[in-house]
Amino acid sequence: MADEHSFDVVSRVDMQEVTNAVQQAMKEISQRFDFKGSKSNIELDRNKSEIILTSDDEYKLTNVRKYSRENW
Repeated sequence: MADEHSFDVVSRVDMQEVTNAVQQAMKEISQRFDFKGSKSNIELDRNKSEIILTSDDEYKLTNVRKYSRENW
């Protein structure tokens, strides 16, 4: 049966959608009371295709990770 049928799986990322998701996650983080004054951030490096999460402490970083996953 494999001789008769074949298919290719291609995965492409729409960078505009990723940018929108990062912006939405940052908006949600900036509106949270417990993040006021913190240095929590989500950065998108389009050249390296990387998303960089930073925060003041482990608790906040865990929540930044949570918000980023909810938007992606």
